[in-house]
Amino acid sequence: MRFPARLGIVLGLTLGSVPPPAVALVQEGQEGDPEAAAWNYSAELSLLFTSGNSTVRTFGLGGTARREWAGGEISFRAGGLRTESGTTRRVAVGTEEDFTVTSDADPKPTAENYFLRGEYERSFSDHVHLTTGAAWERNTFAGFESRLSLVGGIGNLWVETETTRLKSDYGITFTAQNDVVDDPEKSSGFGGVRVSTDFRRRLTPTASLESVLILDENLTDAADLRADFATSLAVDINSSLAVKTGLRLVWDNVPALTRAPLERPAGTPTGTTVLVPRHKLDSTLTIALVANF
Repeated sequence: MRFPARLGIVLGLTLGSVPPPAVALVQEGQEGDPEAAAWNYSAELSLLFTSGNSTVRTFGLGGTARREWAGGEISFRAGGLRTESGTTRRVAVGTEEDFTVTSDADPKPTAENYFLRGEYERSFSDHVHLTTGAAWERNTFAGFESRLSLVGGIGNLWVETETTRLKSDYGITFTAQNDVVDDPEKSSGFGGVRVSTDFRRRLTPTASLESVLILDENLTDAADLRADFATSLAVDINSSLAVKTGLRLVWDNVPALTRAPLERPAGTPTGTTVLVPRHKLDSTLTIALVANF
């Protein structure tokens, strides 16, 4: 996995700028209500294994850490998903009358995505807050080895009750992307404008709905608009375990490039390749077991 050292330094400096205000808030929480400063953790695990005539292996792991105070919130989230699939290959060794059959399966990766995100939010009033954060993601099947995003801006808290929370954020972003196949007409680093909404709703005492929509516009290329929509429904099994079904839709109006073999109209290979865009929309449906502690 290629990850330029300078991007790691930028990410480290960005996350490193969070602790000073966070420490102040910890002290504030400890002097007031200790429960208000407690960390909340959750871990997600999703597995799928099949074997026989076909082989499929899917492994997903994620985790979230969040801490809230009277005036702020800090959160970290990391995770990954990898899927390998393949069919069983059979070979007969011997003669037509006398042979033995051997079989093997060689699954190949068909989906892979890893991410790391950190966000800090500080409230100035009941409805206005400052937000900053950093995120790193790797998805070679979507066309990029690494994507580092930095964001800073303000937001509004529209609704906050015991069962419902709705907020919006508006910020300026900087994105540095390392593609699998370099696009000669596309810059690897660019600024942007981001608008996002975060909706959480407690449907019943044991069921919760959460939806997040992020729109990111590239300021150097107006056609390069990206949208990331994630929604999930979690149903509690008990006070510590829950089952969560999630759907994520990622849309990129100017997707990364890939190489495709060039053939003549009759289907004869030419032995050369050309650059073509990947699909604009990726969707992921997951069912995971969630542990809260």
